[in-house]
Amino acid sequence: MNKYPLIEILVFFCRHSRLDKPSWRKEYTYQLKRVRSCHSKVIGGIKKSYYSIETKNGKIFDLEFDQEELLWSLVQNDTQNNVVIDRVLVHMKRHKHQPSDAHRMTPIRFEVFPKELIERTTPIEFALIERLRPYRFKRSKHGSIQVSQIETNHLENTMITKHLNYLVEDTEQRFYHLVYTLDQLDWRFMQEVDREFLFVR
Repeated sequence: MNKYPLIEILVFFCRHSRLDKPSWRKEYTYQLKRVRSCHSKVIGGIKKSYYSIETKNGKIFDLEFDQEELLWSLVQNDTQNNVVIDRVLVHMKRHKHQPSDAHRMTPIRFEVFPKELIERTTPIEFALIERLRPYRFKRSKHGSIQVSQIETNHLENTMITKHLNYLVEDTEQRFYHLVYTLDQLDWRFMQEVDREFLFVR
């Protein structure tokens, strides 16, 4: 796996609703102004990252990210008890030499809305591979590539970690195989795929 290059990428996390394509509702959407603080720690054997986020309209939110379950949530306090976070757009850096795992991820846009508006009625979470999707990534000299849709995806359990595999199509109808390594927070570019190999289309 290490022979494949790491990439810088924007990733869309969606926990409470299924969306064909990433979208945000204006009345619930917040944009990052700055990260006031962030850190990571292991709780009960689970890696978690914590953020204090100041948004462009002046509101402050405390966020928690479960790195193993790929779930974003609001830290429960008096002001965040009756709302939830969803549709989180995250900048994931390729550079590993950071003070903590939290410094490799920056939530730049997200929704915060009342719990009663949650569309998903079952407490069962979506499959791990469905909880995030590539949104836009950089590929060395090729610049920024916008993902238009996910052609296929699957989870590969290597016994050591989990690999999330995505075959994505960009806005110019080119196809790429991307892999996310769960325990390393790494996104890797595997190869460009010829559309002739997509027999199911």
